[in-house]
Amino acid sequence: MRKYLIAVATIGCMTAGGASAATFNGEFWDAPANSIDGPDFLSQAIAQAAGAPTATFTSTALSYGNAGANWAIGSLSDFLAADAGSIVGTNPANIQESVFRFTGFVSLNTGDNISVTSDDGFRLIIDGNTFLEYNGIRAPGSNSNANWAGPAGTYSMTMWFFEGNVTQVQLLSNLGDYAVAPVPVPAAGLLLLTGLGGMAALRRRRKAA
Repeated sequence: MRKYLIAVATIGCMTAGGASAATFNGEFWDAPANSIDGPDFLSQAIAQAAGAPTATFTSTALSYGNAGANWAIGSLSDFLAADAGSIVGTNPANIQESVFRFTGFVSLNTGDNISVTSDDGFRLIIDGNTFLEYNGIRAPGSNSNANWAGPAGTYSMTMWFFEGNVTQVQLLSNLGDYAVAPVPVPAAGLLLLTGLGGMAALRRRRKAA
């Protein structure tokens, strides 16, 4: 019995430890010149993501191009700053005309305010529905925000963001405040159930004896 308890406890720790930190997955596409020039900027931007991304990265916080910083367009690593070390793939020297996609999970309560400050446009999708967007070119410091009207819960999140053919770039959002780690891998949960089942079987055998 003691061996089974140790095994189950070990599996439980593995299950709890298997969850990753509360970050977002980031993907980047380097778009061709004049491919995001309106009038439907978002549709044009998302169309550029039909193929494999130019690079992927881990987004620890949606905080790129802070107010007061240099908003001039540079390389992907310049834009991602502290997250640049997670880039896998090509790091272009200039991200003018480019597309980003961020995906993950957020935990929201009714009334939570979600804010996005961007240069240029974006589309925020929560639980499969467009929650907030700006379909155009705008300057750094331009903000869009709205309150979550749905019930409290954990929801999938996708944010599309594009940088158009202009000379500045910025993306700031408080979504990171609501980020939660993905659900632990189901296989780990099955291992835990298997361990519990084995423990119950051992108890039944001992009673029968």
